[in-house]
Amino acid sequence: MKTDTSKPRPIAVLALLLAWLAPGAGHVYLGRPIRGVIIFLAIAATFWSGVAVGGVMTVDYHSERWWFAAQILTGVHGIVGWRRQATVYRRLASDSQVGPPPPAGTPDRADWESRVDRKLAADGVALACPTDTVARAYTGVAGLLNLMCMFDAVMLSLLGEWGEPAAPEGKAGRKTPQEDER
Repeated sequence: MKTDTSKPRPIAVLALLLAWLAPGAGHVYLGRPIRGVIIFLAIAATFWSGVAVGGVMTVDYHSERWWFAAQILTGVHGIVGWRRQATVYRRLASDSQVGPPPPAGTPDRADWESRVDRKLAADGVALACPTDTVARAYTGVAGLLNLMCMFDAVMLSLLGEWGEPAAPEGKAGRKTPQEDER
């Protein structure tokens, strides 16, 4: 791979932020738009498939914090899912049957979570095992995939790589055996 010396060196922090915010955007910034679009579509499809399986309550900061951290690595997808889930919790807090959440770790918290589960089940929004496990796995794995893509974008920017890599020497313009016979 040859480095393009006519362009300034890419900014690694910018590549990282773009790759997190919109998966694949870091690669687009580095002049690799096809790779960026493929990354975006793959991560979006994986994340939103998980949400389709388990519902918007899959992206839950309150119950599964490690999965939530992985989900937020999907950038805009995780943020949208989280904000939608927060909207559901705000609606539940205004409901007279559920009320606002008590502080975490208190005995009232378990009772509140039980009321939330009953209300969500009545509304058809609740997660049910094993669906929630599969849903969290899909959304979390999407975030971990994006973490690898973010790492790739940062490494390419630190190496000063712009654009798609050139074809290896000797491979470009090479004839197939059928063409040699002609």
